[in-house]
Amino acid sequence: MYYPKSQIKPNLYTNGDEYILSTTKEDYIGYYYEISTGQKYTGKNPQDGTNILLTLQNPNPIPPQNIVFQNLIYIETQDTLSGGSYNQSPPSRLIPSFNPTTPTSQDQQNGQFTRYFCKKNNEVLYLEIDKETHDKLRSRNAQIAWDLYSPVSLIWQIKGNKEQVFNSNRSSAIAIEQNLKWYGFSQYFQDKFLKYYQSQDINNLYTTGNEFTTKNGQNYIGFYHIHNGTTPMVGKTHINTPHDVLISIKKPQPITQTTSSIILPTLSNIPSGGGSYSGGGSSIGGGGSY
Repeated sequence: MYYPKSQIKPNLYTNGDEYILSTTKEDYIGYYYEISTGQKYTGKNPQDGTNILLTLQNPNPIPPQNIVFQNLIYIETQDTLSGGSYNQSPPSRLIPSFNPTTPTSQDQQNGQFTRYFCKKNNEVLYLEIDKETHDKLRSRNAQIAWDLYSPVSLIWQIKGNKEQVFNSNRSSAIAIEQNLKWYGFSQYFQDKFLKYYQSQDINNLYTTGNEFTTKNGQNYIGFYHIHNGTTPMVGKTHINTPHDVLISIKKPQPITQTTSSIILPTLSNIPSGGGSYSGGGSSIGGGGSY
């Protein structure tokens, strides 16, 4: 049967002890998808192999004397029972939601800051969260569904060489993916590993010439900027459309002559009767100078 994409939740995942195959009643571990009716099938989506209907392992559990709601225990008492039915619901707990942290002015000066994420334990579902939510999950705070989500934090670079910043952030995401077995975590970023990157461009510079040449070797006069703090380029500021890189003109270094390089003649080397030696060191014989 065909279902439009709007009625399908693909790429869900279960670690087991949750659903069984409707055909063999075996415990199911792996990817599944859910349609708008609430039914769940094996596979990442309807096109992923043969899709088998999944059912809950224990759809109608009988609550025991000690009632457990998501790892919170509520003791059955006379106050909680009325005519054989429960009249007290467990207190609601916070579910993590998308709430990213952004760099502060101090973070921008430091060139890095901490980002926080969590994963739903039984699905390939990642969320960027704030520090408060991260800390509550990590400390297993009773106010939040800590048993359903696992938290992690990573140091995010925002300043420096652009290529190095990209590779550093990407490597951090891949390390978490491999170490925690959070499959697909690095893809969560969609290659946006330069998010929040602080440009190091130096803008609105001007040269009157004899500092740079264009790639054609012509002397350049006009506005320029230094991209990423290293590369001089044509124009007041950096733009996304192609523009020329400028080549610095290497100026010859002046030759500095020191007294250690001057060889003064000794008295024995001075021809007799031929001129004089000035004790000031500025001239030797007939007024000549070095």
